[in-house]
Amino acid sequence: MKRRAAAVGVGVVLLTVCGTGCGTGEPSSAASRSASAPITVADTGSPAGTTLAAIYRAALLRGGTDAVVVPTRDLSDALAALDDTRVSLLPAFSGAALALLNSSSDARTAEDVHEALARSLPDWLTVSDAATAADDVVVRTSAPVTGAATLSAFAPACAGLTVTVPGEAGEGILSTLDDVYGCRFAGTVDRGGDVTIGRAVTAPLPTGESGTGTTLTDDRAAFAAQEVAPLVRKGALDDAAAAALETVAGELTTADLAAATRRVDAGEPADVVAQQWVDEVGGR
Repeated sequence: MKRRAAAVGVGVVLLTVCGTGCGTGEPSSAASRSASAPITVADTGSPAGTTLAAIYRAALLRGGTDAVVVPTRDLSDALAALDDTRVSLLPAFSGAALALLNSSSDARTAEDVHEALARSLPDWLTVSDAATAADDVVVRTSAPVTGAATLSAFAPACAGLTVTVPGEAGEGILSTLDDVYGCRFAGTVDRGGDVTIGRAVTAPLPTGESGTGTTLTDDRAAFAAQEVAPLVRKGALDDAAAAALETVAGELTTADLAAATRRVDAGEPADVVAQQWVDEVGGR
């Protein structure tokens, strides 16, 4: 069952992210969405952020709600845009948003991260149902370690193996593996390591390696869950808009988002890619 958690007021946290120049963000009659005002969807500027913004916009339009995409510099700027009413909807990865809003949080599982994210929001924002799509860490090995399906079981073998970390996925991941599992690799190589590490959406494993070997389970929840979780200004959504978000929550898978993001990253228009996904969902 999908989760819906109401935000609890800790407004100072978000305002710290915004820095100076942000408004209070508290709802007022002037800031409330009128029947004709479009939903403004934040694009955080990365290929995944652009893809998500386009998907949510397309879903809203299909449900009869006008929506526009508003570019922002990054996730931090998008959170500030939610606060100062430049946007009313921000599709974000839950763990990344929580890390900005409450860097001391030790939440790691999907449920805990979602609840901690809700508690970290000021009271004029809420977090809607998360999609099944998630940008979680993926650790895959081609090394034959008998019985190793989890990182705990695999960790003793790390010292004799090399690792490849494509893209920007390596920041913090290797140190976390060492801290939590005692997994310290013999060395890092650009290609063809015994272990390959990436993220499901933003740093996918290289072609040819993503479908081979064993994907190891993070059995100690070392890495915070990164589900797609829309942050919304309270009062911004009517029933039709809320239903559109429910559709995305119920239908958008990690494979869907990863494939769409690859296409956008390769240069295809995000609105075209998103519309194709929405049309496919409508036909299911």
